[in-house]
Amino acid sequence: MRGLMWVVLSVCFGSGVAWAENPKTIEVWRNLFTLSHGEGVNSNSTFLITKEGVVVVDTRVNPAEARKVKEAIRRQTELPILYAINTHYHGDHTFGNQVFRDSHNIVAHENVRKALEFEAGKEHLEVFKSLKIPGMEETVVTPPNILFRDKMDIYAGEYHLELIHVKGHTDGDLFIYIEALKTLITGDLIQNKRIPYMGDAYIEEWIKSINYMGDLDAEIYIPGHGDPGGKPVLIAMKHYLIELRRMVENQIKKGSSLKETQDAVRPKLKAKYSNWDKLEWLDGNIERAYREFSLK
Repeated sequence: MRGLMWVVLSVCFGSGVAWAENPKTIEVWRNLFTLSHGEGVNSNSTFLITKEGVVVVDTRVNPAEARKVKEAIRRQTELPILYAINTHYHGDHTFGNQVFRDSHNIVAHENVRKALEFEAGKEHLEVFKSLKIPGMEETVVTPPNILFRDKMDIYAGEYHLELIHVKGHTDGDLFIYIEALKTLITGDLIQNKRIPYMGDAYIEEWIKSINYMGDLDAEIYIPGHGDPGGKPVLIAMKHYLIELRRMVENQIKKGSSLKETQDAVRPKLKAKYSNWDKLEWLDGNIERAYREFSLK
């Protein structure tokens, strides 16, 4: 299952990485906070404090990291946690779910549960364990128990959260639109100054999904990795995907092999995105694009 992912993750998150540093808590907007950065698999976790309780989006990579999220919440409020939402299935966004199991409301797209339950979930966890991340041994895969297909509305206190399914980074992505805050919580559909992992990607659908998000009335974009920001964060991600598609399609039209395409496209993307993290993922991105657009 998803064999390329295991290779890429092992190369990029393997031995020699320090994991001890705590994430920083960013106050994004009134009642809205994001835990970001920290060493290792530094996926973002966001929480919204409402009059009735707290909504958490993504639970980080393991219970130890999830407890840091809970501690950050408790520094702000003692209100109960109402929902934990997973933006997609990848373990750096879901393997802290067990810490939020007592909310009884772990929400995601139906494909997230398919990817995490039974043998598929066990295999996914074993890969993360192989990366020697401290705390992975206590992880119990905890799939979402509230599922939806296309769209779901959550009314929590004074806030209305729209959960909208799109394809792009995976086949089970969702983003959250909070109109009252003019905010989008995007998961890994948008990443700030970071080359995305594309082992499960649908690049053409991804571009369409970002166009959809860009048409919504929003001023704040909270990515799956990196600092929250304004619309330029969305535009930069979109332009990266469009550039990747354009360059790879040009090579396909010339009849280039995969290796020839990688050798032609990699230096151009590396020069243009030299200040982004995970440049080592460029070859994997080019391969995904090559295989997708060769089928046209």
